[in-house]
Amino acid sequence: MRSVPWRVPLWFGAPVRLALGAGLAAAALALACGWPHWRGHPGAAAVTLLGCAGLAVAGGVLAAGRRGRRTGAAFTVASLAWAVTWAASWNAGAAPLVSVFAQSVFYLATGAGVLLYPSGRLGGPSARLWTGAAATVLLGGQALLCAVSRPEWSGFAASAVWPAAFPDRALYDAALRVLTAGLVALAGSLVVILVRRLPRTGGPERALTVPVTAAIAVLVTGAVASQGTMVDDTVRLDDVLRVYLVQGTTATVLPLAFLATAIRARLAELTVAERMQRLTDPVSIEKVRDALRSVLHDDTLDLWFWVPDQRAYVDVAGRPTDIEPLTGGASEAEESLFGPPRWRHEVRTSTGQPLATVKVAPALRDHAPLVEAALAAGGRALEAAQLHATAQATLERARSARERLVRVQAAERERLAADLQRSARRRLRALEELLAALESAAAEPSARDQAAVCRRELAEAVAELDDLARGVHPAILADAGLGPALELVAARTAAPVRLDLPGRRFPPEIESTLYFALCEALTNAVKHARASSVELSVRDTGDAVVAEVRDDGAGAAVPAPGGGLAGLTDRVRALRGRVEIDSPPGAGTRITITIPRT
Repeated sequence: MRSVPWRVPLWFGAPVRLALGAGLAAAALALACGWPHWRGHPGAAAVTLLGCAGLAVAGGVLAAGRRGRRTGAAFTVASLAWAVTWAASWNAGAAPLVSVFAQSVFYLATGAGVLLYPSGRLGGPSARLWTGAAATVLLGGQALLCAVSRPEWSGFAASAVWPAAFPDRALYDAALRVLTAGLVALAGSLVVILVRRLPRTGGPERALTVPVTAAIAVLVTGAVASQGTMVDDTVRLDDVLRVYLVQGTTATVLPLAFLATAIRARLAELTVAERMQRLTDPVSIEKVRDALRSVLHDDTLDLWFWVPDQRAYVDVAGRPTDIEPLTGGASEAEESLFGPPRWRHEVRTSTGQPLATVKVAPALRDHAPLVEAALAAGGRALEAAQLHATAQATLERARSARERLVRVQAAERERLAADLQRSARRRLRALEELLAALESAAAEPSARDQAAVCRRELAEAVAELDDLARGVHPAILADAGLGPALELVAARTAAPVRLDLPGRRFPPEIESTLYFALCEALTNAVKHARASSVELSVRDTGDAVVAEVRDDGAGAAVPAPGGGLAGLTDRVRALRGRVEIDSPPGAGTRITITIPRT
C-alpha cells in the first residue's frame, strides 16, 4: 500500500508562517527579558509569553492583508515593546530605563494600531489629536518622571542607569498624579472615538470593531486601575512586575478579539451557501438582491443582470443601464461623487459570459472572500434571476415602445387638430364670406335663397369640423392645460360635476391621456350609470398624477372587451399607469387613475 505524501495545508501559507514566526520571536524575546522573574513565576511567564505571541501573530496576519498592514505593523511593534518591558526584572544597568519607555511604546502602538484599522489612516481630526496627545503623555510624561525622580522611587535598584536631572520627591509625586490623570483621559477618549465610529462602519467591519472596542475597554481599564497602585512611597520591584502582569493579562484580550472575529468571518463564508439558498427560495430578482444585501450586510448593494439579446446590463426592473462589462478583471473600484469609490464585482458563467454585476460598499474589498463566496453560492439563483431579468427587459422594451407610441399619437393628434383649425377651417370661412358676397350681389330672389341655404350648410359643416378638431385634440388642452379643458367638458355634461383640479401643467402625453380617460369616465357615469351628480379630482403626488371620478349612479360597472372602460384602461397602461374601479351594485362607481411622472 503506497503512502500518500504529506502536503502543507492550503491555509498554512507564507503569511501564516510569517505571523507564527513573529509570534515565536516575540515570545522568545519576552522569555529572555523576563528570565530572572520567570524562574520563580512560571504561571506569569506562560500568560505573558502567550500574550506577546498572540499580539505578534495578530499583527502578522493583519500585515499580510490588503488594508490592515499599518495596524499589523503597529501590533507587531507593540508585542516586541511589551516583551522588552519585562527587562525590568534584571533590575540592573539600563534595563529598568528601557523597560519604562517600552511600556509607553506598547500602549502608544496599540492605540494607534486600533485607530489605523482598517483604512491604514488616522481618519478624522479626533484620531490624529489622540495619537499626538498619547505620544506627548506617554513618552514626554515618562521622560519628565525620569528627570525628576530616582530609580528607587519607581521600585528599581539605586544603581540602575537613570537620567535624574533634578530629582525632587514632591515634584515627582505631583507629576505622577498628573500623568495618571492623563492616562485616564487618553483611555476614555480612545473608547469614545471607537464607539463613535460604529454607526459609520458597515456590517462586516462592525463585526470586527465591536469586539475590538470591547477589548480596548478591558485593556485600558486594567492598565489605568493597575497603574494607580504605583502612586505610593514604598513601591518595590515585585510591585512593578505585578502591575506588568496585570496589564499583560488584560492585553491578551486584544489578540483574542481579533482571533474571534477571524473565526466569525470564516464561519460566515462557510454558512453563506445555506443562507443564500434559504433567502432566495423561491427565486426572484428582488429576492436575490435582498439576499445578497442581507448576507453581506450592505443595504446599498446594487445588482444588474446581463441580457445577451440586448448586449447590455439591466436593473431589477428590466431597464437598460450604461454599465459596460469589465475587461481588465473580475472587479474594480468605481469613482463616486459622494464618499469613497464603490467596489464593482462581475459574475460570469462557466463559459465566461457575463451573468451579473454587483456594486458594494468599499469596505467589502477587505472581505473579498465573503463576497465571492456569496456570489458563488448564489450562482444558480443568479442564473434563474437572469432569465427573469431577460423576460422583464423584453417586457420593458415593449412598454417603452408603447409609451413612445402614445407620445407620438398625442403629438400627432395635436398637430392634426391644429391643421384642421388653421387650414381647413380658414378655407371654409373664406368660402362662407364668398357666399355672403354672392348672396348680396344676386339679383334673383331664388339665387339669394340658394346662397343663404349654402351658407347655413357651410356654417353647420364648420361647426362639425370644430367638433371633430376638439375630438381629435381640443385646442384648449394644448393652450391652457388639463384644468381648463376639463372645466369645459364638465360644463357640457348633462349631470352636475364638482371639480377639484390643480392649476399647474403636466407633460403633454399625461394631459392627453388623462383628458380622454376622464371624458370616458364622465360619459360612463352619465350615460350608463345614470348618475345625478359626479365628483372629479386631479392631484399631483410628486411621483405620480392621480385622478378620481366618483358618481352616485347604479354601480356594477365592469370593463367589457372593446368597451369604453377597457379602452380607458389601455390608454392609461400605455404610460405605465393603472386604473382601479370600485363599483358595488347600487352604491355608485369610483374610478381611480394613477399615471407615474417618470
